[in-house]
Amino acid sequence: MNKIDLNQWFPIATPEDLPMRHVYHATLLGQEMAVWRDDNGNINVWENRCPHRGLRLTLGANTGTEVRCQYHGWTYETGTGGCTFVPAHRDATEPSKARVNTFPAREKHGLVWTSLGQPEGEPISILDDAQLVNAVKTNLHTTVIGSDSDYLISVLRANLSAFADVFGVTDVDDLHLKTMHHDRAIIVTKVGALAIHLYLQRATVTKTLVHAQALTAGRSGYELQKNFAFAMSAIRRLSEATTSDLIHINDISDQTVDNVELVTENLTKAPPAEYICEVVTRSQETSDICSYWLKPIGHPLPTFTAGMHISITTPEGCIRQYSLVNAPWEQESFIIGIKKELQSRGGSKSMHEQVKVGTQLKVTLPRNGFPFVETGKRPILVAGGIGITPILCMAQALDEQGTPFEIHYFARGEEYVPFLERLNALGENLNLHFGLGPEETKEKLADIMWEHEPHSIDIYTCGPQPMIETVSSVAIAHGVSEESIRFEFFSKKNDAPVSGEEYEVELSKSGQSFIVPAGSTLLQACLENNVQIEASCEQGVCGTCITAVLSGDLEHHDTYLSKKERESGKWIMPCVSRCKSKKIVLDL
Repeated sequence: MNKIDLNQWFPIATPEDLPMRHVYHATLLGQEMAVWRDDNGNINVWENRCPHRGLRLTLGANTGTEVRCQYHGWTYETGTGGCTFVPAHRDATEPSKARVNTFPAREKHGLVWTSLGQPEGEPISILDDAQLVNAVKTNLHTTVIGSDSDYLISVLRANLSAFADVFGVTDVDDLHLKTMHHDRAIIVTKVGALAIHLYLQRATVTKTLVHAQALTAGRSGYELQKNFAFAMSAIRRLSEATTSDLIHINDISDQTVDNVELVTENLTKAPPAEYICEVVTRSQETSDICSYWLKPIGHPLPTFTAGMHISITTPEGCIRQYSLVNAPWEQESFIIGIKKELQSRGGSKSMHEQVKVGTQLKVTLPRNGFPFVETGKRPILVAGGIGITPILCMAQALDEQGTPFEIHYFARGEEYVPFLERLNALGENLNLHFGLGPEETKEKLADIMWEHEPHSIDIYTCGPQPMIETVSSVAIAHGVSEESIRFEFFSKKNDAPVSGEEYEVELSKSGQSFIVPAGSTLLQACLENNVQIEASCEQGVCGTCITAVLSGDLEHHDTYLSKKERESGKWIMPCVSRCKSKKIVLDL
C-alpha cells in the first residue's frame, strides 16, 4: 500500500451529513472524528474522544455553540475545543484545562475537508474554477466500500462498463477514467458535457468512502442518480468479493512503519484514555540522555500538538511526565527524551536501567500544559538541558508552517546536545550557545532580547528552574509583558514548607474531615485518610493533583497555577501548597 502524505486535505463528509445540531462520526486513516457545524455555520473537526474519560463525542449533544459529552456533562466550545463547563466545578471561571484535539476544517467544492497534518493551500478540486462556471454540480450518494483505496481504483479501471447506463453509452471505449492528486480523486468522463467526480476518503485499511459529484450541463435527474447508485453497488460487490479473500486479520494488525498511518478501525469501544506502548527504538543521545520511540499496541497514534506531554508508568511504578519530541505530523510513535537524574526517585533511573527495546509501558493520552499560542508576534524559543524536548517539538511545527522564529539552546558543549540531527534540520533558525556561566548566559539573553522590540515577541522557555527564572527576568527587564513569557518546568527546587501548624480539612461532598498534622503536606494527609488524589511529580510542576477549594486561606508553592488562578483562591496543588488558616474545605 502506498505511503500517505498526511499534510494533504482529505474529504470526510458532505454538507448533507451535517444537519443542524448534529454531530457526525467520520473516520480518516483510522482516526475517528467528530464533525459538527455550529449555529454560525462554522465547521469543527475534532478527535472523537472526550478528554475527560474518553467517551465518543459523537454520542454527545451539539448545543449550537458547544458539544456536551453525555457521560459526565463536560462541555467544549466551538473553534478551540476548550472546556467551558464541568458539572463538578459549576462556578469555576476555568473549570478545566482540558481541550479536545482539533483538526483543520474546510468546506469547499461541495465537501467537508480535513487533514491529519499541516496542509498548505486549499482543498483540491478536479476542475479549476473556469471549468466549473457553466457546470451544474450535484452531490450524489456516498458509497461505503469494504476495500482499500488502491484496490478499489484497480476495480474501477477494470469495470468502467458498470457506468454505461449512467452515461447512456453502449461502447465502454467511450468512457475514460483518470486518477488525480495522489489517487485521492477520480474523474470518469465521456466525450461531451457529462462527468462524474469521485473523491476517495481512506477511512481505514479495509474501508473506503466514495464521495461523488455529477457535473452536467443542466440539472441532473432521477435517472442519472439511480443509474449511478446501481453502478457503485456493482463496484462495491466486485471490490468486496475479492477483498474478502485477500485480507485477513493478521494482514490488518501487522502494520509496518511505512504504512502506520493506515490502521484498523476499532468500533467496539471509544479511543483509550491509556495506551500500552512498546519501545521500538532506544538511542543514547548523550552520556546522560536517552531517546525512546513508543508505539501504541492495537491503536493508532493519537493526534497531538506542539508542547504536549505524556505520562508514563515506569517499571518501578512511578508516574512521570515526558514531553513529546516528534513533530505533530510524525504519526509512527511517541518520541521522548529522558535525562538520568542523579537524585532520581524511580523515574529516570528506572527508564534508563530497566527499559529496553521490546519493553511495554502504560502511557496516557497527550496533554498540553505548554501550548503554542498564535499572537502574530515572533516566537523566541529558549531551552536548556533536557528542556529542549518540548521546545524542539514546537520549533519543528513552526518550521513546517513557515512561521518566522528563532531557537536558542544553551548547553555545556556539543557532546551534550541531544537530537542534534533534528536541531540542525532547523537551519538558520537554530542558535547553539555552549559553555556559558550564569552571568554569561544572562548577557547572551540580553543580547538576544535587544534585537527585538519588546511588544513584537513571545518568549517560550523550558529547562532548569534557575535558567527559566533568568530568561523571565531578562525578558521583563527588556519590557516584554508577563503574558508574553510562557514556560514549562521539568523540576523545581523542592523547598516548599510543610505544614508548620496543624489544620483541619473538610471534604464538602462526603462530609469527611481530618487533620493535617505539623510536618505533613496536604497530599500526604489526604492519602493517609483514603482520599485518592492522583499525583505524579509531587513538586507542584505537572498539575496532576490540582484540587478545587471552596474555602481557606491558601499559601501557594507550585509553578503550575497562573497568577489569576492563585488569586482566585479556588485551586490548590496539595503536593506542595498548604492552608494558612485553621480550616480548608475541598470540593471532594
